[in-house]
Amino acid sequence: MTHSSSQTPLADDLAPAGDLPPLLPERLAHFAATRPDAPAYLFPTGSGSGTGTGADEVLNYSTLACRARDVARMLQARGHGEGARCALVFQPGPSFIVALMGAFMAGCTAVPLAPPASVAARARIGAILAEADCAALLTDSTTIDGLGTDWHDILRGPDPVAIDGPVPDAPLPDRHTRPGDVAIIQYTSGSTGTPRGVIVTHGALAAQTRAIDRSVQARGDERVLTWLPPEHDMGLVGGLLFNCWRGGPTYVLPPASFVRRPYLWLDAITRFRATITVAPNFAYDLCVRGISSERRKTLDLSCLRVVLNGAEPVRPETMEAFDEAFRPHGFDARAFLPCYGLAEATLLVTGAARGRGATSAWFDPDALDRKQVVACAPGQGRRLASSGAVRTTGGVRIVDPQTGTPCAPDQVGEIWVGGDSLGSGYHNRPDDSRATFGARLADGSGPYMRSGDTGFLWRDELYVTGRIKDVVLWHGRTLHAADLEQQVNGLDPALRAGRVAVHQTNDDRLLVLAEIVPAQLGDDGGKGLVQRIWRGLLASAGVEADQILLIRPGSLLWTTSGKLRRAASLARIRQQPERILLDWQPFGTSEKARARADVVTGLRNACAVGGLSEDALIDFFAGWMVAIAEIDETDFDADLAWADQGLDSLMITEMMADLETAIGREVAPELLFDLHTPAALAASLADPGS
Repeated sequence: MTHSSSQTPLADDLAPAGDLPPLLPERLAHFAATRPDAPAYLFPTGSGSGTGTGADEVLNYSTLACRARDVARMLQARGHGEGARCALVFQPGPSFIVALMGAFMAGCTAVPLAPPASVAARARIGAILAEADCAALLTDSTTIDGLGTDWHDILRGPDPVAIDGPVPDAPLPDRHTRPGDVAIIQYTSGSTGTPRGVIVTHGALAAQTRAIDRSVQARGDERVLTWLPPEHDMGLVGGLLFNCWRGGPTYVLPPASFVRRPYLWLDAITRFRATITVAPNFAYDLCVRGISSERRKTLDLSCLRVVLNGAEPVRPETMEAFDEAFRPHGFDARAFLPCYGLAEATLLVTGAARGRGATSAWFDPDALDRKQVVACAPGQGRRLASSGAVRTTGGVRIVDPQTGTPCAPDQVGEIWVGGDSLGSGYHNRPDDSRATFGARLADGSGPYMRSGDTGFLWRDELYVTGRIKDVVLWHGRTLHAADLEQQVNGLDPALRAGRVAVHQTNDDRLLVLAEIVPAQLGDDGGKGLVQRIWRGLLASAGVEADQILLIRPGSLLWTTSGKLRRAASLARIRQQPERILLDWQPFGTSEKARARADVVTGLRNACAVGGLSEDALIDFFAGWMVAIAEIDETDFDADLAWADQGLDSLMITEMMADLETAIGREVAPELLFDLHTPAALAASLADPGS
């Protein structure tokens, strides 16, 4: 289809990067002076017809710089200047970006955090605020109103600064940002028990934007569109800051708009003719599953030139499915740009070349298990996606983690990264910093950053095979297995204390191995226990276990120094199945499909008889969560927040799709963001008098 819409003029007059100040605060000042009316950020939330740019709110470079200076004045008037750490807690929108730039202008260090939406999230933000020892907390009245009584718990310690409050009438001293000044402390996504903040300097941030550009090869007319959370490294650096560093426009969607209706992402790309977008692998899966063939007909993705895929394992099958689904609607598979990165590297380490698309190859899986690289014929062995060529200045080394010796070209080893875009360490964690950021090869060369991931370089491109660190990658988040195990420990007296293992396999299946006391299992043989484990992980960490094994005492393996051997324990259980007391998996695909159909039919029939009533909607929510989220019927609470009942973003997306199917109309995605409980949403959607 051919699509036309109101859109911002292309930024085809950008100066060459070499003619611009190297660091972001000075670049913003430069663009505010030389192209003040050019849009920096645009925020579409509806039809976007009010501004003449296709967006509902626009920050041009002059306005952004002016508002950022106001924030800097607020901070300095309260004594928060050079080096002060400032938490940024905002609902998605312009205020976060204004506060970020204002912190930079004041010489402060920004600590981006998401407003807590659940009990677990409140615990995490509290732990981070304490660990970071923030002097100030930047926010606005909208965020404060949204948090309600939770706000009082968060405010213990930092000085709250509402950026929409009065601005002091005081001059802002001139300051020049130095490359070594700390710009951001980026807390690695997901860890709850022991949050670790990566120190990112302004020099590293600038080096990272250059590394991204070496892969993306941005032209003057690029429009970036992002829905990623700004507290996530990919959302902050790749989504928000990259095109601002270039002086181009960035369209910003609320994250909730995507997770509740993936169509809105691709629709925004169509309407605003975005040329670059970025997301983790799961987002492309969700578009394939969650956008109907009829909806796809309204899309025109021919404008996309670069589609970055990273932040979690990149799957060739996902990109092929996306291409097949959206090729008839203008998508060009050559736009795919798989990449590899991590917060410790500020973001990107490797990336494919622009216009090449995704590539993959097949390798002997048995050889990979032996840390050997043996290529196979297509269709045989294990298929891996290339993560592209090295884009950091210091390169990538594949290293034997035990000896520090570089691996041969046909060997799998740990991925070590060098260069000037790396983080400077973990905040207030000198031992962890030395272990991760101070690695040296056996010959003394370095330092390198140890990624904890394994892989190899083949034909000058990186292939990631797995992880050394005991972490779980889940929808763009990095979670420590030990944190997840801690969430399970203590859930039930039948669990042996400290005898739980969480392990993610090479095909990304999440397994839980739990030693139990057989005498305490109860009459159901452990079925209630495994469901409590499954729901507990979902509620506390937002992850869904693919399989839970209750095993005999003494089945888990440990090192002589007392460290849990997760992969070895799983291998042992598979070789000795007699150790398994219960092997439990959530509903299979066919069972879930039948259950979803029954719940949808039930609401549709109720509407036909008595209209769309609150009771019918509550019954739908309860039935859906019991059948699909597998909570106990007695645990459903219409007045409890969705997140606290164990629904993650993907489940909410599926539930909303089923709800729309049942009632025959669309539901505004922001409703679920504004109405946190089943009862509140039911009251909003019900027909008057039903």
